[in-house]
Amino acid sequence: MLLTTFLAGSIKSGKIKVSQNNAEALEITAINKKIDVNAKNTEFIKDVISSVRKDAKPQKGVIGTIKRGVNGLQTVRSVQPMVKEIAEDLQREGMTVTLSFKGNTVVTVGSEADSNFARLLLGTKGVEVNSIRKLVEMGL
Repeated sequence: MLLTTFLAGSIKSGKIKVSQNNAEALEITAINKKIDVNAKNTEFIKDVISSVRKDAKPQKGVIGTIKRGVNGLQTVRSVQPMVKEIAEDLQREGMTVTLSFKGNTVVTVGSEADSNFARLLLGTKGVEVNSIRKLVEMGL
């Protein structure tokens, strides 16, 4: 069992709200082996993502969009083994983690996920992209 799964499994139920600059950014809800991370503020998500990306400068226009896409694919390749391991560990433990945006499920990871597309990209069916449109809207 991975540390992330152990920590997720040790949370039985509850709700946590995270704020940034006096604005609600995340709401994390846990109930019976299910954890939902509901993003309320796209700026918070973009700040978190830009802090871990090598190329954190905002890019505009068609060329910027293409560069962002290429950088995104490189990021997927670099984190793929970790994401796969976490997803499969969550599946073994019967746990599910969802990422939502304003109440709409965007990504499901763990036992309730099942995606042929993610299986091709990540090598596991334990990750499901529920809404590509919301994923793009979040800036992921």
